[in-house]
Amino acid sequence: MSSEDSPVKVALRAWIALDDEARKLAARAKEIREEKQTLSGVVLAFMRENDVDDFKLENTGGTISRSVRTVKPALKRATIRTQLLLEFADQPQRVSQVLRAIEGIPEDGGADDVGSVVVQKELLTRRVAKK
Repeated sequence: MSSEDSPVKVALRAWIALDDEARKLAARAKEIREEKQTLSGVVLAFMRENDVDDFKLENTGGTISRSVRTVKPALKRATIRTQLLLEFADQPQRVSQVLRAIEGIPEDGGADDVGSVVVQKELLTRRVAKK
């Protein structure tokens, strides 16, 4: 090999430099999100105590809004199975058929299973030991 850097070496050095920069930016973004979350708690507490739903921002031309949502927890397979067995206690095989239908599994265990499709992708990754 010659004393000059090959194109691959130059490309690798540039790739590693960009990877390092991306990692630093990701770490900084995480710090910003955590700080923002902390400040959000303070702002929400103020809004809740003073019954304020919106802050209108003057110079930046926006609003900060507080909304309250009711979210139902996700249904779990065990809960569905239990309820079906309670309703159809005399038909356990029918309960199994219904669960398979809900999950999208064919009754015959068909060969058309979507999980058998394989896609290959090529990508470069770099792992750096934590300091």
